[in-house]
Amino acid sequence: MKQPDQTKSPPAGKKAKKNMSTSASAKTNLVLDLTIFSAFLIISNPRLTGNTIHEWLGISFAAGIITHLLFHWKWLVKISSEFFKKLIHESRLNLVIDTLFFITMTGSIFSGILISKDVLQLFGIQLNVGQGWKSIHSLTSNTSLIVLGIHIAMHWKWIVSNLGRYITSPIRSLLRAKPGTINSSAVQINETK
Repeated sequence: MKQPDQTKSPPAGKKAKKNMSTSASAKTNLVLDLTIFSAFLIISNPRLTGNTIHEWLGISFAAGIITHLLFHWKWLVKISSEFFKKLIHESRLNLVIDTLFFITMTGSIFSGILISKDVLQLFGIQLNVGQGWKSIHSLTSNTSLIVLGIHIAMHWKWIVSNLGRYITSPIRSLLRAKPGTINSSAVQINETK
């Protein structure tokens, strides 16, 4: 695959603008991913929250997954269209793992709605489903936990890098500041006159 010419650099303004938009995207992605991961951990243990909160978090978790998919839609389309062409094997594996996670989470959410005891009753809906759906819910939930672990392992370098950049480094900068002084690297002040 031909690499773009990297000898020419864009004008300073364009380069700065590109870096700012990339940082904003990485920050947004990090916040979204941490929120989804935290919700997943809470949902994974219904005894921690009780059944009602477990069910509502499960339904709202679907919105988080859809947001994540939309955030990465261009990548999904590009990698899917090039799946059988010359493609770095890591991207292909990543797409397979992401697809497995989507399938297992869809199965978990769908089966969770079917076996719901609290959310559906709120709307006056009571389904009489068999024990099989509870087994499917357990199987897909447990499988999604394993697939998520693989997904996290594949993205570990990105996670550590961005946690350091957007969380750890700013906190360290604030802690290094002497009391009564402003650390210019941690705080940006806009002056307008």
